[in-house]
Amino acid sequence: MKNKIQKGKIAFCTTCMNRLSHLQQTIEKNIQDNYLIGKVEFILLDYNSQDGLDKWISSVMRKYIDEGILVYYKTTEPTHYLRSHSRNMVFRLAKASILCNLDADNFLGKGFAGFMLNEFSKQDDIFYTNDYSFNDTFGRVCVRTGDFMAIRGYNETLKSYGYEDNDFLNRLVLHGLKPRSFQNPEFYGFVRHTDTERVSEEYIAKNLYKLYIAYVNPYTSYILIVYNNYTTEQYTLVANWHLYALDNSNSSTIYDSYLNEKIRTVIQGDPIKGIWNKANDKTTFQENGITFYQVEDYDFTARLLMLLASAINFNEVYRQMKNNSVINPNGFGKGVVYKNFDLSNKIILT
Repeated sequence: MKNKIQKGKIAFCTTCMNRLSHLQQTIEKNIQDNYLIGKVEFILLDYNSQDGLDKWISSVMRKYIDEGILVYYKTTEPTHYLRSHSRNMVFRLAKASILCNLDADNFLGKGFAGFMLNEFSKQDDIFYTNDYSFNDTFGRVCVRTGDFMAIRGYNETLKSYGYEDNDFLNRLVLHGLKPRSFQNPEFYGFVRHTDTERVSEEYIAKNLYKLYIAYVNPYTSYILIVYNNYTTEQYTLVANWHLYALDNSNSSTIYDSYLNEKIRTVIQGDPIKGIWNKANDKTTFQENGITFYQVEDYDFTARLLMLLASAINFNEVYRQMKNNSVINPNGFGKGVVYKNFDLSNKIILT
């Protein structure tokens, strides 16, 4: 699929899988605060939500679809949320020369669209993000369509939560663009929510049976994931500020240095995969003298899954950098969508 790109126009691109409660608070407010006919469009990709998102959009937001400022797409293919893939899809569906990732829980603030259009009209070699405060607006990035395509989109080998934004920003800088950040505090609004909500639609969370942790030393832990199909994955999670499990002189890009991310939690070695059975179904057990404890607190489970997923993604980015790998060599953002509830019009992204 090829879109005719409209110059001097910005598209706010949102993906949503079962986050209707957030969109009900943000999307109409964002449209009203940034209503510039012919210069702004909001692209919403329903990533196979099962919480009534389609019905709500059809009944409450239809007027904005009719006016052409909101475009609604739905795909019925995904079984769990893939951040990079979903963002690549929605970016490819936009028709504007400037693309902005807008998470479902973000408030743009009044005048954000006009501010961005003005900034991009003055400089060619820039992209915009927040001020690196790492709150829930960190994922908001505005970039020209040509630059997005040139770096081949978000990295789809990064399957779970964390570091996909960092990797995307890294590659924009390496592409020769200068990072800029918006400073108006009104542009930093978001809906507060739990860490459990952040990862609830990820593959690990949706297929998790039990989670175990084992203390090895002050900077190393074993994390054992038991899936519903009783397969397992065991990871060694290391704080590399102490062991320097990665070669920090080579592992960071220019942008990592800017964000002071040389020191972080990483995965040491490859995961150990196995099979679980009912005989092992207990809250604690020992293996090679190490005691594994079941993680039963929901909030701690979510935080641990976030930390683990981010470390897995970081290690994958590091591996690709060392190997000088091509990002998304077989294409990105592929899939089938339907536009504005027209099920007779199937759009295939190849």
